[in-house]
Amino acid sequence: MKKNAHLNPSWYVVYTYPQAEKQVRNKVNELGYETFLPMQKEVRQWSDRKKEIETPLFPNYVFVKTSSQERFNLMKVRGLVNFISFGGSPVSIPEEEIESIKKVLCGNPVVSSTADNYHIGDRVTITKGQFAGTEGILVRENGKSRFVVQLQALKQSVSIDISKDYLSTCTFS
Repeated sequence: MKKNAHLNPSWYVVYTYPQAEKQVRNKVNELGYETFLPMQKEVRQWSDRKKEIETPLFPNYVFVKTSSQERFNLMKVRGLVNFISFGGSPVSIPEEEIESIKKVLCGNPVVSSTADNYHIGDRVTITKGQFAGTEGILVRENGKSRFVVQLQALKQSVSIDISKDYLSTCTFS
């Protein structure tokens, strides 16, 4: 049984020292907590070669699933600076936002576009495919739509290109 399974765990964001994200993730995992460190592939150029490397999508941030009571145990982890908080309270990230980021990172949506009736700034929902149910904001049209999944607590976003045929405008009641 996981260490924090009985205490109603939530996702929180921890701030790390520069380039300590993997180290913090590994240590927190060793302590029995679930973590999520979104990674992206980048091509780096050295003087004699190019190499594809993985870098954190959100530098200096690691997502940790723990209970509010057990957060203090994690403060001893080397490289972990603090939990991200607003108004003095640690920010809990909804499970749906974590799942949205995971969907974005594991997919390659098909890009083809023929539909219109969308405008930059529209709040949209993906209706088909592996991203179905994910909401975001349309930020660009150049023959295709750019769909943004926002992580509110970090004031950062993840973008994917997706066909307009996979979108519908969000309606609010």
